[in-house]
Amino acid sequence: MRQLFPLALLLYSGISHATIAPQTLTEIKAIQFSEPNIATAGLPTPAQFVQLKEAGVDLVINLIPQGNPNGHDNEQALVTEAGMRYEGIEVDWEQPRLEDVTRFFEIMDAHKGQDILIHCVANYRASAFYYLYRSTREGDGEPVSMQQVMSPWGDLDSSLPQYPQWQQLIEQVTAQSAQ
Repeated sequence: MRQLFPLALLLYSGISHATIAPQTLTEIKAIQFSEPNIATAGLPTPAQFVQLKEAGVDLVINLIPQGNPNGHDNEQALVTEAGMRYEGIEVDWEQPRLEDVTRFFEIMDAHKGQDILIHCVANYRASAFYYLYRSTREGDGEPVSMQQVMSPWGDLDSSLPQYPQWQQLIEQVTAQSAQ
């Protein structure tokens, strides 16, 4: 029995929800904390990746396409050198795809309970993808406020119609999840 207790403690600790310490991250562009272990943001500076690790982030999901002049060409190295895992999904702002959302969901599902930063250039892609994940996959019974999760977009009634490709993607994913 004594031998089982440490094993049970080890197994239980792996599934508990961690939390990101937000106090040191306020300078990151458009950062917001939708849950204690999930943050969405605009592009961190190279030095801020170290701060993210120190604040408890385990995984960085980058939604900026490679070669985008607003991104870091060496972001994967910056993230891994800071001690975090890196996932990149090249989400085209002009043509976001269902395949990108599916890949994002797979990554989020594989890292449930971990401390995650999801980012893009200005927290538009990141907050939209995270809204879709929360509203269609987490299913904890609590309604998800689109305006709250996607607050970097400003007033959604005026901002989403300016980007019909994003409004269409959100409607597609939402309709698929209702089936």
